[in-house]
Amino acid sequence: MNNKIETNKRELITFLLVAFGVPYLMGIPLGICQAAGKDTSLFANAQMFYPAAGVMLAYLLARRPGLPVRFYLLHIVSAVACLVMSLLSVFLDVSAQQWLLAVNLVIISASVLAWVLLLTDKKEKREAYGLRWHGKFLKGMGICALFLVLRTAAIFILMGLEGPKTWSEYLAYWQTYVPWANFALLIPNFFLCFLPFFGEEYGWRYYLTPVLQQRFGKRKGVLLLGVLWGLWHLPLNLFFYSPETSLQSIAAQIIACVTLGIFFTYGYEVCGRNIWVPVLLHYLNNNMILVWTGTVNISNQVYTWLDIAVAAVQYGILFLPYLTTNVFRTRHS
Repeated sequence: MNNKIETNKRELITFLLVAFGVPYLMGIPLGICQAAGKDTSLFANAQMFYPAAGVMLAYLLARRPGLPVRFYLLHIVSAVACLVMSLLSVFLDVSAQQWLLAVNLVIISASVLAWVLLLTDKKEKREAYGLRWHGKFLKGMGICALFLVLRTAAIFILMGLEGPKTWSEYLAYWQTYVPWANFALLIPNFFLCFLPFFGEEYGWRYYLTPVLQQRFGKRKGVLLLGVLWGLWHLPLNLFFYSPETSLQSIAAQIIACVTLGIFFTYGYEVCGRNIWVPVLLHYLNNNMILVWTGTVNISNQVYTWLDIAVAAVQYGILFLPYLTTNVFRTRHS
C-alpha cells in the first residue's frame, strides 16, 4: 500500500499550511532574532520537522485507518517543542549554547523513542504509511556510497581549482585524524538524530513528490518539487544562511534542491520507494560538511554570483543526468 493511498484537497491544504505556512510565519521572529544579533540556528532545526508534521496532522485529522498514531504524535510534539523553544529564544535572555543543548536533547530523546515506537508497531502500519525498509539494503547502501563518492570528488576538484596553496592545505587536512574521526561518528549519530531529516523527507519524497508527479508528470513534478523545496528555505536564506547575500543564497538553494531532489527521488524509487534511502542521503549531505570542511558553521555565509555559477555547473553535472533514467520516464514527463 506504500504511497498508493490517494490524497485529497483538504489533506493537501493542511500539509501546505503546516509545511510552508509555519516556516514563513516563523520568519518574522527569525528576522527579529537575527536583527538582535542572536543565534538563529534553533529555527533551522525546528523547520526540518514541519513537512512531516504537515503530512501527519493531515492524516490524523482525516482519521485515516491504521495510522502509526504513536510515532506521528511523537513527531508532532517534537516539532511543537522545537518551535516553542525557537520563539522563546527570541525573548528570553538565555545563551545560545543552552538553547542548542535543549534542542539537541529533544532531538536525541525523540529520535531514540521514535525507533522504539517504529520497531514495536505493526508491520502493516509501517508498510501502509511508507515507514518500512522494503529490502534492497545493499542497493540502498550503494546509492548512499555513490552519493558520497560524487560529492567528495566534487569537493576535491573545487579545492584543486582554488590553487596550489589551497590544494596543499586541503590534502594536509585529510592526512590528519579529524575528517576520519568525524566520518566514523556519522553512523552512530544517525540513530541519535535522524528525526529532523525524516521530517523533511517524509514531507517531500513520500508525500509531495507523488502528488506533483501525478499532476505534472514524473520529470516536471520532481523539478517543481525542487523549486518549492528551495523556496521553502527562504526565511533561512534571509536570516540564517546568508543575510548579506540573500539573493545569491536563494539562487544557490534552488539549484541545490532541484538537483539533489532529482537524486534523492531516484534513490527513493529504485529502492522500492524506501523512505530511509533519501533520509540517509539528506543526513549525509548535511553532516558530511563536517568531514569535508572540518566545521559545521553554515550561518552568515557570503556568496558571489561566481559561486552560484560554479555550484550550478557542479550540481548539474553530478545529478541532472539522473533525470534521464527510467525512474522519470513516463509519456507525461
